[in-house]
Amino acid sequence: MNIFDLHADTMMDIYNRVGAGETDVLAKHHLPQYEKGKVGAVIYALWMTNQFAELAEYFPETPASAQEAMVKVMARSFREFRDTDAVELARTAEDIERIRSKGKVAVLLGLEGFYGFGGEVGMVDVMYELGVRHGMLTWNDDNEFASGVEFEGEDKGLSPIGVEAIRRMEQLGMLIDVSHASQKTFWDIMEQTSGPVIASHSNAMALCSAPRNLKDDQIRALAERGGVIGLNGWKGFICDEQEQATVRDLARHARYIADLVGVEHVACGFDFADYFDPNDGLPGLMDASECQNFVQALAEEGFSEQELQLIAWDNAMRVIRKVL
Repeated sequence: MNIFDLHADTMMDIYNRVGAGETDVLAKHHLPQYEKGKVGAVIYALWMTNQFAELAEYFPETPASAQEAMVKVMARSFREFRDTDAVELARTAEDIERIRSKGKVAVLLGLEGFYGFGGEVGMVDVMYELGVRHGMLTWNDDNEFASGVEFEGEDKGLSPIGVEAIRRMEQLGMLIDVSHASQKTFWDIMEQTSGPVIASHSNAMALCSAPRNLKDDQIRALAERGGVIGLNGWKGFICDEQEQATVRDLARHARYIADLVGVEHVACGFDFADYFDPNDGLPGLMDASECQNFVQALAEEGFSEQELQLIAWDNAMRVIRKVL
């Protein structure tokens, strides 16, 4: 069963490996996993933050600033896209379907944090022209646009330019993502938009208390808009006792959300990060090659074949067709 993964940090892996002198990163490291796991489409979210210096262990070539990171990550990734025939960038739902009909993997470009923008809302248009069709205003930390989930001091929600940015994203036709939003940012976004909003890689807080997970009222709000929630495979977002987390436990998040608001609002957003720390993954769902294990766990949780198709692919595509 084909998988649409709504969140991957793959461009950061490209950045690191190319910086270390490697070539053909997608062909060597990622495409074999996609083929085995039957991954047909992925959102590659450009992970940006103001905290690169604090995260230096993950980056052999630690960027000096978000601006430098944004330029270098995109430059190296675009070169990989150009040189990898089995991957093609998509800008519309029709592009995804066309790319898949050729047996290739469709990649939508996204932003995980509007850092490096210098507070310029016009950068939204720049990113759109470069092919970006998805965006989160923040990663965990705050920036000029909004408060992230690990805000410092007061949860300020959207700033005035954050409001302007969200409205511009909706006008252009970009997927608006709340997975790293603070509580106030989440509700400000819902107030300032009218179309579908997604949480690309979040789980249910009722089953795991991680602050990145969604409360029931947030899940209901996203569902009322026709949005989707991509289930996150990081252990710390699955169980409070994270070392005991299993793939079946992740499937229970799918069951909880489906029972709460309907299966049409459940999707996949695994947030694989085996290339950062191969020992920190979920056993049985360590990387994209093991995606079908999640499909099997969903089946064991009682989802029908039709419901599996919705979670694996159709729900994500429904929202993309409406927004893009």
